Amino acid sequence: MGMRIILIRIPEMTRAIFLCFFLIISLQIYPQPAVTVITGNVRDSTGMPLPLVNIGVKNMPLGTFTSDDGSYKLSLPADNNVYILVFSSIGYKDYETAFTASKDSLVINAILKPDITRLQDVYIKEYQYREAPSLKNITVKEIMLLPSATGGIEKLLVSLPGVNSANELSNQYMVRGGNYDENLVYVNDIEIYHPVFIKTGQQEGLSLLNTDLIRNVRFSAGGFNASYGDRMSSVLDIRYKNPSKTIGSIRTGLLLNAAHIEGTDKNEKFSYLAGARYKTNRFLLQTLDTKGNYKPSFYDLQSLLKYKLSENTQISLLGTYSSNTYSFIPASRKSSFGNINEAYQLFVLYNGSETDSYKSCNLALSMDIKLKEGLSTRLIAHYYNSTEQETFDIRGSYSLNQLDKNLGSENFGDSIMNVGIGNWLEHARNILHFNIYTLKYKGRWEFSNNILSWGVKYSHEKCNDRIREWEKIDSAGYSIPYSPDQLRLKNIVNNDTILPVDRFEVYLIDSYTFDVSGHRLVLNGGARFSYCSFSDELLFSPRISLSYTPPSDNSRFYVSGGVYYQPPYYREMRYPSGSVNPDILSQKSMHTVIGAEYDFMMGIMPFKLAAEIYYKKLDNIIPYKYDNIRIIYSAENIATGYVRGFDIRLNGEFVKDAESWISVSVMDARHDIVNDDYGYFPAPTDTRLSVNIFFQDYFPSNPTYRAHLNLHYSTGIPVSSPYTNRYDSYRRMPSYRRVDIGFTKVFKSKFLTSNSSFISFFEEIIGGLEIYNLLDIRNTISYNWLATVNNLSGENRQYAVPNYLSGRSLNLKLLMTF
Repeated sequence: MGMRIILIRIPEMTRAIFLCFFLIISLQIYPQPAVTVITGNVRDSTGMPLPLVNIGVKNMPLGTFTSDDGSYKLSLPADNNVYILVFSSIGYKDYETAFTASKDSLVINAILKPDITRLQDVYIKEYQYREAPSLKNITVKEIMLLPSATGGIEKLLVSLPGVNSANELSNQYMVRGGNYDENLVYVNDIEIYHPVFIKTGQQEGLSLLNTDLIRNVRFSAGGFNASYGDRMSSVLDIRYKNPSKTIGSIRTGLLLNAAHIEGTDKNEKFSYLAGARYKTNRFLLQTLDTKGNYKPSFYDLQSLLKYKLSENTQISLLGTYSSNTYSFIPASRKSSFGNINEAYQLFVLYNGSETDSYKSCNLALSMDIKLKEGLSTRLIAHYYNSTEQETFDIRGSYSLNQLDKNLGSENFGDSIMNVGIGNWLEHARNILHFNIYTLKYKGRWEFSNNILSWGVKYSHEKCNDRIREWEKIDSAGYSIPYSPDQLRLKNIVNNDTILPVDRFEVYLIDSYTFDVSGHRLVLNGGARFSYCSFSDELLFSPRISLSYTPPSDNSRFYVSGGVYYQPPYYREMRYPSGSVNPDILSQKSMHTVIGAEYDFMMGIMPFKLAAEIYYKKLDNIIPYKYDNIRIIYSAENIATGYVRGFDIRLNGEFVKDAESWISVSVMDARHDIVNDDYGYFPAPTDTRLSVNIFFQDYFPSNPTYRAHLNLHYSTGIPVSSPYTNRYDSYRRMPSYRRVDIGFTKVFKSKFLTSNSSFISFFEEIIGGLEIYNLLDIRNTISYNWLATVNNLSGENRQYAVPNYLSGRSLNLKLLMTF
């Protein structure tokens, strides 16, 4: 009997994934040279452990930081040389000690002495783990290393479990079945707002979050405490830096250019932090199907000024200004779509142009007062202003053809039949002004085993919206909607809205710690009261969490949950026609989150395994549809629903001194229109499976050369035609698959000197090359729905033409700090 050879064709994406895992496994089994492993603990002068202390070796590109219990681990070649270990942390004096790398393991403990002048700064302390177990600390340094087209912290969030974004051009993200509008973002206790009109990622511009200015990042995907406002999905809490000395940075690249500076006066009573950024994504947009003259221009300015009136009182002023302008003159488009049995090609010629702009400013004045040891308060006055404009007149003439996909045909790949011809004209003159005035007071009192927190907030919003928008569609000489005796326009919106809204919020939280023989149990309970003048609702939101840490201190278990209301904001209130629903009510979500964390060693490598299971019950939901990244609400509370799923994340050093991680999320999100007969249907954000891998590696003989791989996969979300009012009539987009890779070279660092006078001026110089969409996969973000008239009776058929995201592209970047 002859031997049969079976050849199996493996898809390109699958081969790439296998290759990545093979490389990872190969690196693990590759023999490593002898190393010296240094471990120890870092404490303050009172004996308390110090987390997040920077630890490095002079003249070597090696470093780490301490964990929550003050412990650390660092590895370097055992070459019998003498090195200097440096410990540094804001608020403490640097500590240096010499050692010889000649043993398999060393124990070096350190006690850091306080920098007295820095301890005089007055600010409200960061929340500790016992106050918010669902809040996760995010390492800021990984933001600079993650290959990303937007370069913002939002793309680092997307690598976390439960967070998803299927658009590399946008800063928006979805969390556990919620949409973009359900996420809270704070900077120094100031709530950050997002634009309303933005439709596509290429229009969006810069995120307000400047990574050069960030000191601390905390994120919760659900079950957060009552101190955070009324949104249904997540909270991102960011703190800007407290400068202690004069330093700065310059970043330049093909997409983003930025600079920042920070410092204090000689008496350290006044400190300043400022940053400027300019971004253009023209290089990315040139890889899209639609060709033309893209002119995006995005820039912003931010500053944080602080002055100490006394040892117990400090005032600060946070100011931001951003200008995002997107101009586009389209020329043509060619898109192929379909399958092997039914393949089509769309060709479009354009006339006209589009100009969109979003300008915003924030001004926040705050005063921190330390009344006595453990008791502090903060007063904040915040003003937000934004202006959005959307202007376009674009005519498109299209030809839709069916392609020959018969492999044996001489005309394979050519057009064999014209399916439809036509044109459309889109017109808009939209402008939106927003003004928000906010007063906020919060306090914190630590006593005994308690931490008591409270806050009051009042805000006044004024929205002035003017919409003038319509669309004309002509297919084969027939206007759609079809009428035999008149020319009819489609999607006419003509509306003016002036909308004032007042909001009032109060919260109270108490956190109590039980500690018995090393068993630590923390109970955190609180509640929010909120009132919205537009919906005339008084809402009560109780929230609670319970966490347990055993004596081993290498694991944690917790449960959290509560009631989370989302009072209506302007976008939820507005019908697709442009008018506002005066009877709209707050949406409601009830969270239950159960989680666990486990710290362990794999050989000599530190790892952390974290998992959460969750369930959210939804009521008074306002159904919506996506148009690219724009959310179009029905403006009616006509749905219920639920979200359930689990997240798991493994992070650690798969190779020494380079953190990597893998995140996996499984989710089921469903809505149900009340009083219909169709039952539950997938929510527009229903991403069943999401996987993200971030892996770092370097040459063992020269760690200054590093590679950073970011792989993202998520199943497609549901999408429905704009020509139907049925939410349960949908199709799923193809899965989102993307691989970005970056390569960096450290030319200068704190521990790596140089003989060049120019390079010596800088404390750190890092150059990088990034390849976006390495496998050049055509991911779909939305659809153009073409309706063609088939006969004289006016019957038509719809074709869903995919709008693809960016293709493969390169970016060069350089980071210099001084």
